[in-house]
Amino acid sequence: MYQAFYKLRGKPFQLTPDAGMLFPSKGHKRAMAYLLYGFEQGEGFVVITGAVGTGKTLLIQKLFEELAHRNLAVASIASANLDGDDILPAVAAALALPFEGRGKEALLQDVKRHLISLHARQTHALLVVDEAQTLTPAALEMLRILSNFEFRGRALLQVFLVGQTELRRIIVSNHMEQLRQRIIASHRLDPMSEEESRAYVLHRLHAVGWNDDPELAPDVFTGVYLASGGIPRKINLVMDRLLLHGYLEELHSLDQTELAIVLDEIHEEMAGVPATLEASAVPEELDLTRAVVPSDPESVLASLDLERNRVMLQLLREEVRRREVLLLAASPLAPVVHEAAIADARYPGSGQEDP
Repeated sequence: MYQAFYKLRGKPFQLTPDAGMLFPSKGHKRAMAYLLYGFEQGEGFVVITGAVGTGKTLLIQKLFEELAHRNLAVASIASANLDGDDILPAVAAALALPFEGRGKEALLQDVKRHLISLHARQTHALLVVDEAQTLTPAALEMLRILSNFEFRGRALLQVFLVGQTELRRIIVSNHMEQLRQRIIASHRLDPMSEEESRAYVLHRLHAVGWNDDPELAPDVFTGVYLASGGIPRKINLVMDRLLLHGYLEELHSLDQTELAIVLDEIHEEMAGVPATLEASAVPEELDLTRAVVPSDPESVLASLDLERNRVMLQLLREEVRRREVLLLAASPLAPVVHEAAIADARYPGSGQEDP
């Protein structure tokens, strides 16, 4: 819809991950370096975590592009609450091995023979488990057992665990010392800074041929950052809706007023729905090294996130109101504006009586 109106070659803020649109933020560059370092070691576990929407899946897609020239056999699992009995058949299926009717011991032998055959062809076997935070401790233990497979002193399988920050809690709080000792690289993707969020928006717009139509006021970038918390998927959601709003209203310039309208609409549509139920991140300094990690109730986290969004929306509304009043006061053709209203717009709260 808005692509033709703004003469764009495609949708700049689609939610589906596209490796061609990856923005090289500081966090993603660092995470990619950890992934490549871990891959070169050829053994053990590499753990990448981050909040929902920080670009973990996109990062893995980019990694596969970087390794396309390597002799590599990749098996991918999108974990969905797999337990100790489910994970082995899932691995076998990912390796294109028959698994129905096969017991655990038979499957272990099948997988090992297959990995040895790959090793004989000098093929690196890599298992990537997405949404790994949904794995049970028993499933993680089975993956550790698989990572122990070796032949003539060389590991036969390397495992990349990709998941939300809760994955760190599972590993640490369940005292999985043997697994922790096999983690050779670990990194947490954090939200982008305000400066990076602005660069991210411009990067995606330029990727589809944006030529300053619509023109974006500087306060739009600040507002989008505040609304999204620097999380790429949330930025995409807000910006996509903002461009759609501009198209529907036939606007070629978008400012904080238009952004406030869009954020109001999103807030109303999602009223009563927590922004996220993900637990807070395990601090990087506790990176899988301590046995005890404090856990916060998810309901409290969700309430705090909603309160933050409510306050942000209120601030945006107040800023829009302040600008409207000041513009009206500055216009020689406008009706007389009450001095108290102007003072209140310039100095919010100044009209309140002292207690």
